Amino acid sequence: MDQAESLRKRMELRLAEPPAVYQKKAKTLAVISGKGGVGKSNLSLNTALALSKKGKNVLLIDLDVGMGNIDILIGRQTLYTMVDVLNQKLPFDRAVSTGPEGIQYISGGTGLNAMFELNRENWSFFLKELASVLGNFDYVLFDMGAGLSKNQLPFVLSADEILVVTTPEPTSIMDAYSAIKHLALTGQKLKIKVIVNRCTNQKDGISAFMRLSGTVNAFLQQKLAYAGPVPEDPLVSKAVVEQQPFLLKYPRSKLSRAVYLLADSLLEDGRAHSDENRSFIDKLSSFLRRGNTL
Repeated sequence: MDQAESLRKRMELRLAEPPAVYQKKAKTLAVISGKGGVGKSNLSLNTALALSKKGKNVLLIDLDVGMGNIDILIGRQTLYTMVDVLNQKLPFDRAVSTGPEGIQYISGGTGLNAMFELNRENWSFFLKELASVLGNFDYVLFDMGAGLSKNQLPFVLSADEILVVTTPEPTSIMDAYSAIKHLALTGQKLKIKVIVNRCTNQKDGISAFMRLSGTVNAFLQQKLAYAGPVPEDPLVSKAVVEQQPFLLKYPRSKLSRAVYLLADSLLEDGRAHSDENRSFIDKLSSFLRRGNTL
């Protein structure tokens, strides 16, 4: 109860504080969920926009296998997608599109399952292209597929930080636990933050986080950090129908304010070094050297 009260007070302080000024930091983020339908891709996009509006150079890469929809949420048709990078060895700089507020993104496209069937030559090309662009951005967000298959592990485990999106529903919390368990059993050092989407109020979000955090700590000895809650809001559906990010369509809403606070949470905790992007590629490459594929 003391921890819940502490979280509540911290959230209240964040709501009251003006936006902070941050030094430049680079970070790779893998956004995952235990199941589909929790709003992961929408939050990935709008969080990327919030970071961009705070002056950061952001790249959003859609790796949601079979369900890539970032371009649909933005309302812009892209000329090239990640499928073209993989199948045609298209350079990253040709696949990257410019979205609203200057964010850069690469759409997933259809048939993205090809990504998880790369041979060594294509895999090496992909790593080289990824390495060539990472240094140009402050934040790179990977919108991963729902659930967490073995083939997705390299990207998630190589990221500087993992963002787990869940909702207060018990089934969603258990799905999030299953995904975190899958990660924890690898024995890797993990930095995980939890976003609780579709909350009725702050207490709702904190309660869901405490349940998940308590279970994860007790059974997996893994610490979780609370990124914050995002309210349930019909404006999300309206923005999706109009193919406009809700952060831009409804900038003064509680919904958008919550996402700006999520961005603040990421900025406050960023501890990047000049070689972090190289470290990300090194970690990702190590899976190939051990004979693992995506």
